[in-house]
Amino acid sequence: MAKLNELLPEQTKAYFAFHKEVFKDGEIDKKTKELIAIAVGNAILCEPCIESHAQKARALGCTDKQIAEAIAVAAAVRTGSVLTHAEHAFPEE
Repeated sequence: MAKLNELLPEQTKAYFAFHKEVFKDGEIDKKTKELIAIAVGNAILCEPCIESHAQKARALGCTDKQIAEAIAVAAAVRTGSVLTHAEHAFPEE
């Protein structure tokens, strides 16, 4: 993101401020937020997201088992989406 920060400093500053605010402890604790981020990262196929959030999750005490379960949730949701969208391949007669 260095190049984007160079070209769009105000926008990247706003993004990082938003990101910092979102990942604060709130009604959902930081650890759970990182597990959610890992799941979403997997669902949207964002390798840097997965790596970054997995590292942060481990630093907060998440186990490999917890991370794996979060990924399994993402896989289930993604698979469900594929299956429900399959109906579009079969026009009504």
